Amino acid sequence: MIAFSPGLAQGCFDLLGIVSRQKLSFVDIHSSFAYLGSIPTAKVLETAQALNWLQADSLGTAELSPTGSRLFSITGYEAQLRQALLDYIDIERPSWIQNASFGRSRVLVFAGSQIAQVFSEAGLANGTDEAVVAFWDALAARARGQRDDKMNQIGRVGERLTIQFETERTGRTPKWIAIDNNADGYDVLSVVDATDHKQLTIEVKTSTQGTFGFAVLTRNEWELAMESDAHVFHLWNLRDPATPKLAIVNNQKLLDHLPHDQGMGSWDCTKIPFAAFKDHFALM
Repeated sequence: MIAFSPGLAQGCFDLLGIVSRQKLSFVDIHSSFAYLGSIPTAKVLETAQALNWLQADSLGTAELSPTGSRLFSITGYEAQLRQALLDYIDIERPSWIQNASFGRSRVLVFAGSQIAQVFSEAGLANGTDEAVVAFWDALAARARGQRDDKMNQIGRVGERLTIQFETERTGRTPKWIAIDNNADGYDVLSVVDATDHKQLTIEVKTSTQGTFGFAVLTRNEWELAMESDAHVFHLWNLRDPATPKLAIVNNQKLLDHLPHDQGMGSWDCTKIPFAAFKDHFALM
């Protein structure tokens, strides 16, 4: 497995720049450059070829592959490093990628110090701007064996709307918990109101089907809701994305629509129609 690191990535970027400007054979590259940055040229060449960034043409001249051309065309070190990470993951399929399904913090713990440093230098270890969230969603989709996770993208829209709503409601920016760890059982950590700073946990459910949609609720999410001193569910109706509607549902209102454990059976996951709360939706 390739021991990917910021220094190795930068060496590859330098190599792609050299190859894009000059016609050189692999032997020429070896003889002309002992190091690229702080990394031996042989190691850089090996990595660039293994990650399908560099290839040889029919005459043995080094050239950028389509993947390498795409990477080289990206402007800005952070953006280029993010794409390099995705290329590395697609080729190597490191075991730690499975942690992406559980959130950012799990990946940073299990990926190892070198890879964690790549994430840090790529501006991915912190923050919740759109590009950062899109990267982590892409990583989570890869962990699930998917390249495009439409339902997750819709969910993120609802979470962003909740962040905005809570900021305006309380005057404080809440924490976006689901980005770092989606195993906590809630998505956003806010406060009760502008004067009561007791923690309020929020689980966000989003549908583009309006009241024809439904919320998928896990047993873990419900048990967390019951344990929390203050908890609500935000149901976002995005049938018309230009005019989102929100229903704020407390535990008691949701309880009326939950299944019951009976005999030796217990429920693990359930679907609750948005239509059950159609009178609670308000235009935001």
